[in-house]
Amino acid sequence: MKGVKMMWQLIEDFKMSLIEDGKSAKTIESYVGDIKAFKEFLKAKGVDFNGTLQRFYVVSYKNFLVESNYEVATINKKINSIHALNRYLVTTGDMKEIVVENSKDRVKIAYSLEKQVDVYNDKDIL
Repeated sequence: MKGVKMMWQLIEDFKMSLIEDGKSAKTIESYVGDIKAFKEFLKAKGVDFNGTLQRFYVVSYKNFLVESNYEVATINKKINSIHALNRYLVTTGDMKEIVVENSKDRVKIAYSLEKQVDVYNDKDIL
């Protein structure tokens, strides 16, 4: 049970740091909810998250979200929350490096053929 208490404490400490940074209540609620969902995903995979992020965890979670057909904006918001946690853990000395990189880990929007755009030529417009 010690690990559960430790994770709960980590989330509470992260939440306090967000409050101290002046984040809005909605942002804090969103970040904390995203981190709890990430923790539950890891738990379902048999990983006891101890506060140390690994790239593999983040990539696996992102792939899970993509395969579950989450909206791109939602996936990127969740990745952003994990990135904020990563920065916090580096600040507190619990981790040595940033393993979540928004440039690599955020989902790029790919346009599919389903969303075709009508193109008009000059004659159509006049």
